[in-house]
Amino acid sequence: MAYETVANIRDEAGFTGNDNVTTAKITAYQSAATSHINGIISRVYTLPLSETPEILKLIERKLAAGHLLLDEYGEAAEGTSKDGQIKVDWAEEMLKQIEDETIILLDSSSATLAQSELIGMKGLPGDDTGTDKTADADKDDPPKTEIGMIF
Repeated sequence: MAYETVANIRDEAGFTGNDNVTTAKITAYQSAATSHINGIISRVYTLPLSETPEILKLIERKLAAGHLLLDEYGEAAEGTSKDGQIKVDWAEEMLKQIEDETIILLDSSSATLAQSELIGMKGLPGDDTGTDKTADADKDDPPKTEIGMIF
């Protein structure tokens, strides 16, 4: 389920009234943006969401419009009003903050949306990883991995 409308994405990209950019093309970028958003927020929140927070509408609008602008104008538009990378970078930063729980998604009553029960894991085990670090001989600590190890 998309978070934003095709008309709003078209407007964000500055293509209102431009019939050369088809609705099908915008919908394709919208679908890709929705999938990307869901992949990230599913690490923190249970999908489908009970409500769509306005921030997700804005993120999808900027992400889809940014990629559309990059497709239409390329990187040559850098620094202009047609610079899609600025929109993409902003949307990606917001998604990172949602994933890191710096930004919390709320419903209309200001309650946190349902949290995911998936266990997220980032990075590799380090020196501080394990359940008990009282003795070097403890066998309950997970093995450490190093680049170049053969399994």
